[in-house]
Amino acid sequence: MTPATGRRAASRGRPLVALALVALLVAACGATTSTAAPASSPPSPSEPSSPGPSDATGPRPTPWPGGVVEAVVLLGKADAEIQKAGGDLGAAAASEDLEAMWGAADGLAPLLEKMRGQVDRIRDHPETAAAAKAYDAALPDMLAGATGIRAAIDAKDPAALTAAVQQLQAGTAAYAEARREIAPLVEQAILMQRVLVK
Repeated sequence: MTPATGRRAASRGRPLVALALVALLVAACGATTSTAAPASSPPSPSEPSSPGPSDATGPRPTPWPGGVVEAVVLLGKADAEIQKAGGDLGAAAASEDLEAMWGAADGLAPLLEKMRGQVDRIRDHPETAAAAKAYDAALPDMLAGATGIRAAIDAKDPAALTAAVQQLQAGTAAYAEARREIAPLVEQAILMQRVLVK
């Protein structure tokens, strides 16, 4: 979409954006009690590089299949990107910029598609099945909302934009449960990755 097209759409939809997306900002970037730990965080200097005497006798995580471990780590990384996309949408709402909103939704949609592929990899493992179920309750609405936002802005259709924002909000609200489920799993998966590469 060209800047001129975005400006024309914005002139017709500014009140809608200002009202509807304030709630979206809160939902997408609002506080959650737990978030997935960044999967790319290196171990702190105080962490031992190999198990010490206490580690050898302490509880160790049950190994998961390698594909499950990788998928959980990728879902943890994707959570940070989801939060950034929510921030971008919120910033677009604050500035009443439909062009920026279109761009944020355009970046969010392929991320959600990739996440669905990773969810398929954890669906049949007993320890990650609950997380997969939580993602299944959230990602379809999030994806439909993101793609609907793009389509509504292209069509200059305020009613469709409202519906798309509401669908994205519903999915984002459900995503809070997926975030709660995946956070402790990411920590375990990172530990398993470290063990596997030794």
